[in-house]
Amino acid sequence: MGDGPPTRAKRSLRGRTLRRVSAVAGIALGILLIAGVASAVVFVQGLEREMRKEVSVDSGVAEALSAKEREQPFNVLLLGSDARPADEAARADTIIVARIDSREKRVWMISIPRDTRAEIPGHGVAKINAATFHGGPALMIDTIEEFLGMPVHHYMEVDFSGFQGIVDAMGGIYVNVDVEIDDWRAATHSPNRRAQRIEPGYQLLDGEHALTFVRSRDFPDADFTRMKHQQEFFKALASQSMRWGNVLKLPGMAREFSRNVTTDMSVGQIVSLAQAFRGMEESNLQTATLPGEWHSPYVIVDSEMKESLVGRVMRGEDIEEAPDEEPDISPADVSVSVRNGGGISGSAAGAAERLRARGFVIGEVGNANQFVYEETLVVYRDSEEAARLVAAQINSERLVPSRGMYSFDTDILVVVGADWPKLIDSGPAD
Repeated sequence: MGDGPPTRAKRSLRGRTLRRVSAVAGIALGILLIAGVASAVVFVQGLEREMRKEVSVDSGVAEALSAKEREQPFNVLLLGSDARPADEAARADTIIVARIDSREKRVWMISIPRDTRAEIPGHGVAKINAATFHGGPALMIDTIEEFLGMPVHHYMEVDFSGFQGIVDAMGGIYVNVDVEIDDWRAATHSPNRRAQRIEPGYQLLDGEHALTFVRSRDFPDADFTRMKHQQEFFKALASQSMRWGNVLKLPGMAREFSRNVTTDMSVGQIVSLAQAFRGMEESNLQTATLPGEWHSPYVIVDSEMKESLVGRVMRGEDIEEAPDEEPDISPADVSVSVRNGGGISGSAAGAAERLRARGFVIGEVGNANQFVYEETLVVYRDSEEAARLVAAQINSERLVPSRGMYSFDTDILVVVGADWPKLIDSGPAD
C-alpha cells in the first residue's frame, strides 16, 4: 500500500464487481474495530453469506493483508449518501478522508464540507460533493487526490438509510449531545417525526435518534456543527464497538453491514485490519474539519491551513492539539455589534446598553436582516475567549464561529433572539 498511486481503489471501481458491506460514513471505521473483538473466521463467513445474497463477489473476497502491508499507513475515502431509492446518482452528503496506521494503532479523519469549492476533473469548478453525481466514487477519488494532494488507496460508500439498523443492532450508542436538536427535516426517516427532538446531555441514542443527530444541520453554522457531531458520533461508535458485550451482537451487526456499504476492500482485508487495531486507545482516533469560510454558494478553504493539516496527518502528527492559552481579555479590549434578530422592540438597544455598562466597546446597533432567531447568538471570527466574555454578560450559551457567514466589522456580533426576555430575567451575569 503505502503512499504510491492508488491503483487498487481505482482498478476496483472501474473493472470489478463492487462488494457490499455496511454502516454509515465513519461507521466504516467501526467495521475495522468491531471485527477485532470476535473470531475472524466466524465474522468472515457470516458476512460473506450476507454479501453473496446482494451481489456476486470475486475470488479475492477472503484475501488478507500481508504483515508488510499492514505496517504501511494508508488512506480511505469515506462517503455518506442520503440518496432516495429512485435516485440513479446523488451528491455525497458526507465526505471524510481517513488515514489509518495499524502499526501505531492510530487513525486521523478529515471532514470536508460538502459545499467546498473544488476543481472536478472534466467538469470544472463546482461544489466538491457534485463529483459523485458526475462520476461516482471514482471521480470523487480523483477530485480528492487533486484537492488535498494525498493519495486514496481504498474507499467505502455508505447508504444513510441503513444507519439506524446498525445502531439498533448494537443496542444504541451513548453520545454527549452538546445542544438541543429540534429538526423535522433531519427526522424524515422517523414515523410521525418522533425522533426530530433530542435533548442535550449524555444519553443512549437509538437508531432513529442517532440518524437525526448526524443528519441535522439546523445550526447557525449549518454543516460545520453537523460535521462536528458526526465526528463525535464516530468516536463514540469506535470506542463502544470494541466492548466485549458487543460480541454476541455480531450476527445482527453483520447483516446490517452486508446491506449498506459499498467498498473495494475484501472481507479478509477488513478483518485483518480489525485484528491489527485491537487495543487501540480512544485518544488515537483524531478528527478535524477542513478550515474554510462560507462565501455563497461555496465554502472557500484556506489553502495554507489545508496544506498544514494534510501535512500533519501524512507525517503522523497530532491534529487535536490543546488550544493555546489566550491572554486575559478585558471588556475594554472587545468591540461588539448588536442586532435585533428576534423582533422584540428595543432588545438590541437593551443588550448594547447592558454590555456598554460592563465596559465593552459598542459599535453598530440595529436590526438583523430577518426576525427569525429564536436564541441569542454570540458570533466571533477569531477569539472564542472574547465571545465567552461577552456571552457571560448576557447569559447566552450559543457561541458561533462566523466562518464568513456573518458580516460585521467589530470583534463580536450579538444577534439578540426571541429568548432575550428570559435571558435578562435570569438575573445579573456578574
